[in-house]
Amino acid sequence: MMINLKDDSEKDKYILELFQTSPKEAFRLLFDAYHMKLCIYAVQLTDSFEMAEDIVQDFFIYFWEKKYYLKINQNLRYYLYLSVRNAAINALQKNNMLSMEELSGIDMGIPEESIDEEEQEERNKLLLEKLQKLPHQELQVVRAVIMENKKYKEAAEELHISVNTLKTHLTRALKQLRKEYNLHSLFY
Repeated sequence: MMINLKDDSEKDKYILELFQTSPKEAFRLLFDAYHMKLCIYAVQLTDSFEMAEDIVQDFFIYFWEKKYYLKINQNLRYYLYLSVRNAAINALQKNNMLSMEELSGIDMGIPEESIDEEEQEERNKLLLEKLQKLPHQELQVVRAVIMENKKYKEAAEELHISVNTLKTHLTRALKQLRKEYNLHSLFY
């Protein structure tokens, strides 16, 4: 079955339907479509790429093991972002990084439901411009880890740097992107 990849709501509907007949294939599509978007969203909430990645990874494992995909009868995208938001809040509170008072001052909005194609193209252009302004090493790290979805170890070996150096470059790059432009709006 061919799905329109530009229409997120149709893709989400297809994924939910596919969970009924082929859960593994549906999970792979879901993971590919949302893993990095959810990581970026979680970074905004936690200010830590490592913590964000752990939160999203744990969410996907829990989602799969508990078969929550069978219980979704609403908007898939909203469910995913809400779940990650709640997991981020729990992680921040568990690590004593966030009190209830601080929580009220943080914008934890869930990304808007849809963006038209023209607006998305404009945002993609802006993102590319911002990426080109990053130092060479940071750009390479962002490309490997975020755009190519490589594991830290694999990307570090490819770039001939340590995993810790890679994490440092990634953190700097994301902070710079967040500082220069509203990172949240670039990806949604």
